[in-house]
Amino acid sequence: MKKLLISVVLAAVSATPQLGFAWGAEGHQTVGAIADTLLAGSKAGAQVKALLGDGSLEKISVWGDCVKGVAPEKDFAYTSAGRYPECAPYETAAGIAAMADYVRRNNDQCKPAADEENCHKQYHYADVSLQHTRYKTGYAGTSDHDVVHAIRAAIAVLQGKPQPQPFRFKDEREALALLTHYVGDIHQPLHVGSVFLDSDGKLVNPDAGAYDRSSNTVGGNALQCPCGNLHTLWDDIPQPFKRGRMNEALGKKARALDKTAGPLELWPANWADDAMRDARTVYAGTQFSKATTGPRGNSWSIALPLEYEKTMAAVKEDALVRAGAHLAQLLQAIWPE
Repeated sequence: MKKLLISVVLAAVSATPQLGFAWGAEGHQTVGAIADTLLAGSKAGAQVKALLGDGSLEKISVWGDCVKGVAPEKDFAYTSAGRYPECAPYETAAGIAAMADYVRRNNDQCKPAADEENCHKQYHYADVSLQHTRYKTGYAGTSDHDVVHAIRAAIAVLQGKPQPQPFRFKDEREALALLTHYVGDIHQPLHVGSVFLDSDGKLVNPDAGAYDRSSNTVGGNALQCPCGNLHTLWDDIPQPFKRGRMNEALGKKARALDKTAGPLELWPANWADDAMRDARTVYAGTQFSKATTGPRGNSWSIALPLEYEKTMAAVKEDALVRAGAHLAQLLQAIWPE
């Protein structure tokens, strides 16, 4: 297959994701908007309104990323004021205090390693090697506080059950905000499936033998392309689905989607399996350069197949529809008619 060769200046990137804005704000808002539409007139929809008041799943969907503007190293000050328009509703005195309070509760109680992000940022993803066909806790890149477990913890709070450690969600409203965001995250392929590369750019299985942490491409953040990195390329969503443009076709597709089978507690892992399937499509036909090592970790350049944009658009549309439908199904299972 012919390749679209990418020439870049290889900049060393962090060995862990920095912001991890899966889909970007508009993608998360699209997921929330789909769920809002599907829940209209239902008991679950009424419960959402009772918790959010004048808010909605569409509006609250970005809160899980807005809290990343709180800097623990600066006495938990909020340092992103004015940078992200979608976060403006939470940049009041009370809103900033709530974000800082959340980060304090979920900062280091998971005992992050020296090269890992603080805890609440780790709630957004897993990095499972694509040599595996399914998500499984215990694989390299998973933990008891990855996105699968974060969704389970938020569900527990909404069901009035004790939440597992190390999660510290304050109440149902906070859990709903985070659940809405995490369901969007888990349907973004690069937030679950990952490639691990050696210094020559060859695929390695981190679960076969000793795990070399420097081989983790951290959800595409360490794969360089003209857009910045592969993860950045996946942050954006197709133009027809930008905020305010959610067409009826997305809602119809979401409404027609079959419900996730099996017990509720297994749904997050099943969705992670689907994301890994999508990730294999994302990485099909790609090639990688040798690693460049810098003070903050390894990076590689990536060559993408021709017509990659078409593949990406199709995967994104399908994933966004599934995320919105699954969020609605999940909330209806928590608050049935």
